[in-house]
Amino acid sequence: MEQIQIPFGMRDLILDECIKKRSLQHKIEHIFESYGYDEVMTPSVEFYSTYLNAFDDVQEEDMFKLFDQNGKIIALHTDMTVPIARVCATKFKDIQPPYRCRYTSNVYKVRKTFAGKRSEVTDCGIECIGMEKSNLEVLLCAIDVMESLNMEYTLEIGNVNVFKYACSNLNIPTDLLQSLIDRKSMVELKAYLKELNLDKAAFDFFMELPFLSGNEEILDRALKVCFNKECKETIETLKELVNTIKRIKPSAKLTFDLGKVPHFEYYTGIIFEGFVENVGTSVLSGGRYDQLLKKFGQDLPACGFSVKLDYLLDGMDVEKEEKLIVAYPLSKQEEAYKLADALRKDKKVICMIQDIEDIQIQEVA
Repeated sequence: MEQIQIPFGMRDLILDECIKKRSLQHKIEHIFESYGYDEVMTPSVEFYSTYLNAFDDVQEEDMFKLFDQNGKIIALHTDMTVPIARVCATKFKDIQPPYRCRYTSNVYKVRKTFAGKRSEVTDCGIECIGMEKSNLEVLLCAIDVMESLNMEYTLEIGNVNVFKYACSNLNIPTDLLQSLIDRKSMVELKAYLKELNLDKAAFDFFMELPFLSGNEEILDRALKVCFNKECKETIETLKELVNTIKRIKPSAKLTFDLGKVPHFEYYTGIIFEGFVENVGTSVLSGGRYDQLLKKFGQDLPACGFSVKLDYLLDGMDVEKEEKLIVAYPLSKQEEAYKLADALRKDKKVICMIQDIEDIQIQEVA
């Protein structure tokens, strides 16, 4: 049986699953198109060195790697941000920014334990590159996508600069502190903060940070515990952004998590994730990454997000199109296919030989 199994973390899609996925993809792509985003297609692989150039903390064990004909290491896409950044740096350098790119592509990540996450998923996303004030546009687009799913959702927003600016004047190591806050490991966090000998304001802030999540009132609570100007300005800017979104889209369902601090080296501002009912992981994720393009020779601000189509399929209802059967005796095969050809202008038609005397049009049960 091992000969016909598929690799760990992969999945076959059949019949109604394919219909649901294509329908979802087309719906989301239509939203991207309505915002003026143009499609970009890239190869399924990049040189491994491209990822090493892009990220300081490449997780080699998470990548599917192989060798090209010259013995160079290449890797399947782990995300689409790096390929899009490479395209913009090489293909768009003579085009005036901003660049509004959209894509649909499979991405791959080695999963050590399945836990509901897959090693191959289809990313459908956008990147807005070269536009300084793009947070509003990108978040509005993300809200439109979430609302189009017809599921109960929330878009959870954070900003890595809250943590970054809190640490900036303290001259303390950030890696462990970041991990403890992200994991909300309060006992370890308290012990570690005591080792750092921080003043009371800083100590209280970092102890509070893992709990600064919830509705909009959290932003006011955060302002009270912030102990430096840069942190407060970051939260005030986030409040202004949220108020603008609420005026444009009063139906938007937003929550906040200021203790959301993953990928510190990658993101440079807002980060956000979309969640829907009955799915145990985020189905949309993105944020601001103003330093990445510089590594490819173009110093441009950027913001974007992607939707993991595969995580949404189980909660979707399939919209089936009507099908007809043109049943016919073998003696009238040519007539049957002529009739089917005419009917296919409006409907899906299956031709089927049956033990009957004349051609019949039947509905698929």
